[in-house]
Amino acid sequence: MAPHVNPVLQAVHQRIEDLLQANDLASLRTILAAEHPADIADLLEMLDEDERLLIFNLLHPDIAAEVLDETTTEVMRDLVEGVPDETIADLLEAMPMDDAAEVLSELSDARAEDIIALMEPAEAAEVETLLAYPEETAGRLMTTKVVRLNSSWTVEHTLEVLRSIDPQTETLTYLYAVDTMDRLVGVVPLRNLITAQAAKSLAEIMNPSVISVRVDTDQEEVARLVSQYDFVAVPVVDEMDHLLGVITHDDVVDILEEEFTEDVQRLGGSEPLEQPYLSTPVFTVIRKRVGWLLILFLTEMLTGTVMRHFESELQALVALSFFIPLMIGTGGNSGSQTTSTIIRAIAVGEVRFEDTWRLFWHELRTGVVLGLVMGTMGFVRALTWNSGIPLAATVAASLFTLVVWANSMGALLPPLATKLRIDPAVISGPVMSTLVDATGLFIYFTLARIIIGIV
Repeated sequence: MAPHVNPVLQAVHQRIEDLLQANDLASLRTILAAEHPADIADLLEMLDEDERLLIFNLLHPDIAAEVLDETTTEVMRDLVEGVPDETIADLLEAMPMDDAAEVLSELSDARAEDIIALMEPAEAAEVETLLAYPEETAGRLMTTKVVRLNSSWTVEHTLEVLRSIDPQTETLTYLYAVDTMDRLVGVVPLRNLITAQAAKSLAEIMNPSVISVRVDTDQEEVARLVSQYDFVAVPVVDEMDHLLGVITHDDVVDILEEEFTEDVQRLGGSEPLEQPYLSTPVFTVIRKRVGWLLILFLTEMLTGTVMRHFESELQALVALSFFIPLMIGTGGNSGSQTTSTIIRAIAVGEVRFEDTWRLFWHELRTGVVLGLVMGTMGFVRALTWNSGIPLAATVAASLFTLVVWANSMGALLPPLATKLRIDPAVISGPVMSTLVDATGLFIYFTLARIIIGIV
């Protein structure tokens, strides 16, 4: 079943199933005509492959193009496999070219080339240009159908030009002004244009301070900028500031969902899945997880190594082992809290690598206070188990030191990973917990040797 399906859509799905059984195609067309393309995409996910294809072929081409763009990768591939290349080419031509490029990028190179060859030359050239940019960059996301206004034009002439623009132009909320070399020099809000005197030039009413992104900017940075400035769209330029296209807010929403999904999966110590979970083959899920499991397994061996190193201490005072789960759990939880907070701050642009020492100092003070709280609780808990003052002091000192250590590591690792171009999410969660496990036990047993005097 598709995600986020509401009861109304479930009722529509049941009605469609009944009509399919009755082979009542006329009624099916009537029902589909009343549904939003996004809801039809959800309905297709609820049907089997043959039913999907039948329903899809009943759609008007313009609606079918929107539905194809809204479907999941698995459903899209099923539809593309079952529909003639000529039809797919026509549907892609009806889409914004950035969406068409996204669909083609999910197909094999050979199949994509066959479909592109059937598209109109202008659309084919545009989509090939977009596909030439690396994935997850601004160039791949932008649409090149953007209004370019010469800054020397008058308001009157500009309005005449706008009346004849391509209907596929995605946004008119912001109008971009360029010079004679097609370099971006200003942005003209539509409100300013409509209310300005007809004889004024665009240079007089435009805002020359334009926030834009380079064509090679990572999509996550694009999403951050749009979110920070509440843009509906952001222009894309090359190294010479030539206006190449624009990225609209709907693409940014897709980026945010994609990046959030990847981060959540990496937080669990797994590589992101390219398809919906239930559509991903078991072998693919295994392949995505096994690498990190092996790395974590090897890291966890450090914990065993530390315990063997302090074997004599454990034999001399068995009560030390009672508090091992407490040490491991507290250190891992404290470290994970810190890393998740810092990763979020990095993702929204609140901190940069240059702020590393400020992060460290901030979390060091936080760790000291939290360490005192946890140390006090540990001391009281040890006494209630009749462990004696020396062991209770060891537990308290260990918890204090471990929380400070975990917070410090949690503050330093994410910005360092970002600097090394590693997704900071991969060092959070289980990785951080595993690292703190081994170092935490080393701290615990070392302090026990010092405080209790075990030899």
